[in-house]
Amino acid sequence: MVRALLTSLLVAVVVLQTTGSDAAAPSGSAARPTVSVSPSSPRVGEAVRLRTRLPGDGRRPVRIEESVAGRWVRVARTRTDRRGVARAELVATAGPVRYRFRAPAHRSGGRRLPAAVSRVVTVTGTTTPAPEPLPPPPGVTVAVEGRTITATTTGRADRVRFLVDGVAVAEDPVPPWQADLTAASGTHDVVARAIGRGGSTLSEAVLVDVPAPVIGVDSGVADGFAIEKVQGGLSLPTSAAVLPSGAVLVTEKAGLVQAVEPTGEGGFAPPREVLDLRDLVRDEGDAGLTGIAVDPGFTDNGYVYLAHVLADPADPADGTADRHSQQVARYTWDGDALDPSSRTVVLGSVTGPGCWADENVRTPDCLPLRGDAHTIGDLGFDAAGRLLVGVGDGSLYLTSNGVRGRLETLRAQDPQVLAGKVLRIDPATGRGVPGNPAYTGDGSDNASRVLALGLRNPFRFGLQGDLLMIGEVGEGSAEEVDVVDLAASAAAPANFGWPCREGAAATDLGDVDDPESPWHACAAVRADGGARAPSYSYPHATGGGSVTGGTVLADPAYPTGTRGRYVFGDYAQNRIWTAHLAVDGDVTGVEVLADTTAAEGPVKFLTGPDGLVWTLSIYTGSLRRIRPTAAATPDRCPEGSFRRTFHDLDGADSVFDLDLDQVDPAWRWVYPYTAAQLPAEPLAEATCEAGIRLEPTSGSPWAGAEHPDERAHPGDRFGTAWRGRVDLAAGTYRFSVRSGEWVRLWVDDQVVHDFYAGSFWAASRDHDVVLADGLHAVRAELVHGDVANASAEVTWTRTGGPPVVALAAPANGYVAATGEVSFTIAASDPDDADDPDGTVLADGAELAVDFLHYSGGTFHAHPVQRVDGVVAGTVQVSDLHAPGAGVVRLRATVTDSSGIRSTSAPVYVCFPGAAVGPCAP
Repeated sequence: MVRALLTSLLVAVVVLQTTGSDAAAPSGSAARPTVSVSPSSPRVGEAVRLRTRLPGDGRRPVRIEESVAGRWVRVARTRTDRRGVARAELVATAGPVRYRFRAPAHRSGGRRLPAAVSRVVTVTGTTTPAPEPLPPPPGVTVAVEGRTITATTTGRADRVRFLVDGVAVAEDPVPPWQADLTAASGTHDVVARAIGRGGSTLSEAVLVDVPAPVIGVDSGVADGFAIEKVQGGLSLPTSAAVLPSGAVLVTEKAGLVQAVEPTGEGGFAPPREVLDLRDLVRDEGDAGLTGIAVDPGFTDNGYVYLAHVLADPADPADGTADRHSQQVARYTWDGDALDPSSRTVVLGSVTGPGCWADENVRTPDCLPLRGDAHTIGDLGFDAAGRLLVGVGDGSLYLTSNGVRGRLETLRAQDPQVLAGKVLRIDPATGRGVPGNPAYTGDGSDNASRVLALGLRNPFRFGLQGDLLMIGEVGEGSAEEVDVVDLAASAAAPANFGWPCREGAAATDLGDVDDPESPWHACAAVRADGGARAPSYSYPHATGGGSVTGGTVLADPAYPTGTRGRYVFGDYAQNRIWTAHLAVDGDVTGVEVLADTTAAEGPVKFLTGPDGLVWTLSIYTGSLRRIRPTAAATPDRCPEGSFRRTFHDLDGADSVFDLDLDQVDPAWRWVYPYTAAQLPAEPLAEATCEAGIRLEPTSGSPWAGAEHPDERAHPGDRFGTAWRGRVDLAAGTYRFSVRSGEWVRLWVDDQVVHDFYAGSFWAASRDHDVVLADGLHAVRAELVHGDVANASAEVTWTRTGGPPVVALAAPANGYVAATGEVSFTIAASDPDDADDPDGTVLADGAELAVDFLHYSGGTFHAHPVQRVDGVVAGTVQVSDLHAPGAGVVRLRATVTDSSGIRSTSAPVYVCFPGAAVGPCAP
């Protein structure tokens, strides 16, 4: 007991004599308060701030101590605040230094505060030089002149990234910051992001209009292209396919297969017959030898597939003479020709009444046909080597009430009938293949073969990657381009609506909701989700329409702005177009590539042996290729004038001599005008005219004393054509048509007027057309029959300009934590005296808010919302659809009283943490 007491006294004496010793601290280091240091890694000579909170409230003195040679030495004094927090500021020195806070026992306000010691903290000064302060982010603006994008920066920028329509297209590491604008024609937005050490800044977007290629006045082909004949001498050619040797096999409607072979000198020899199927092919109406495809393994097996309507062994006498069968047959190339003895029927082995009788049309492997139109058509192969077969509905025949009288068209909706479909089959067996939407068992039933249905006449199709692009020929109003994604799984075949729908409209079938209607099945097809809308459609014109599905301008020889565009045509309307093809199959930005004077009736597009797009002309019996040119072919008629030609509408086959007894007498006078097509060959040399005008005449304006009009009806039955290019400012233009007869008017190949223009209705027929700034193609035709005088005039006047719209939003900003984005729309219309400040105009504005989901450098857009009639406010957005991979895009649109729409440059707004598209740092 005594020894323990002496030991305790000795320890106490030691504690009192050891200034700064840790022994004075409360027992247990875990009870000691921690010390924070700022900055944590100071440089030598830099101020260091220490902070701790000692136990107990109230002010009291505190010493800051430094450990020197094992002893704690006071280096500073301070006092705690009322919460017990003590602070000190020291200067960092080289090497590690240990510090602590020590507060002796203290009496404050009658309370005794016991001694307290903080934990020890080590501060080490470094000799690393201080970093230079970061400069502010650079500023940037962007401008476009011609095909060059230029960014102007302020402050320090290390590089500039350029984006067009939200997709990065180039990055320039050195000034002057520039990039090439390679976008196709149309309106595009351009932004630039300037990137520096201090961060990056996105410019405001600017809009740029890339003009569409204008049709050459003399050539009839868009600037930058030429269409040249490869070889002629074909008789009603229908389809073509390329052999690995470079030869092109061409099918003729009557049943012959011709080979057009390279000569080794850059040319192609005249057609050479390599197969004669005329005894097997029915050649009536649209029926004939219509499709051809070369097997992907041709080098090893020599297989070529042909599609045709089967010739009848004899016409039946029981009223079924319009019933026929169709087949796909395989032939083998023997090195010089297709061997007729190698014929193997791949599809359509069931023929005759066992197939086409109404009770047998669902028989497996039966391809029924009624009439001589909407027959079997195109053939092709997908990437996996499966054979694709297009089959029309086989139901076009004359009835008293059109579609309503042709119930067989409903076969297009029946998956068990191989009509009105695109099929995907095994080329060896003709059976359906696994992966087809309704595949079952061994693929022998008809539904297992069906890839898409609800088609009237999928005459021609083509593949672009996994997208099957179908040209769907319409009935009386519209032509379609329909798309099927072959890589997408589907529980049912893609349904494009025929005969319940045509284009975007319902067909005239009466009340299909009536359960007693024979067309009641169409009620489900017309319901939401019952059928797919076309990716693109266009209306019929004079002469109707017959779309020819096409292919893509893929060869590197084509200009960057046109490469990748989809090429398709119409052999009834006699035109060729190109269009932008989106990754999801959406077809937009349709532009004319060749008009009626140059298209020559395209019935097939294919990639030729030289990689260029080739087209097959049924009108001229020739193979032609679409060739890029370095410059436009000079026109003989200068800009602002019109190339005028006269064309013969007389002769033995004149439409004015047709037997029209079956036509309602009240409308017989109209029919020749609607049916008349101006032949390509003019009656005399073209002349350049200042405008579209033919002075009243009862004679033959092209004829003279040396070259009189010696036709059967001098002075009558001729057509006059005008074609030119005019440079117009943006705005609304009123086109006025005056004539005593039928006039057709196109502006940028869009039909403006196609009707009688006599004074019976008005002094002129007026049409308002909204046009963008730039060159525009204006074309007109007069059809002159047997009336006394021929005359025509077309004029145009600008009646208004476009409105102006601007969108203010947090450009280069971020979506708020609440998910809100603010916006303000300003609009004005210089032509509207009643709305000088644009108030009424802005009240009718629309704000489009889209979520751009980025993947692999590009994006697809999800519409978020459309806000109408609100000029300022906030919209709510979210990136839950794709966290970290999305950008918000806002655009404002206004429409003035004349119908002109203007859209603002977009504003891109970023989600925090989303480094994609315009928001990538």
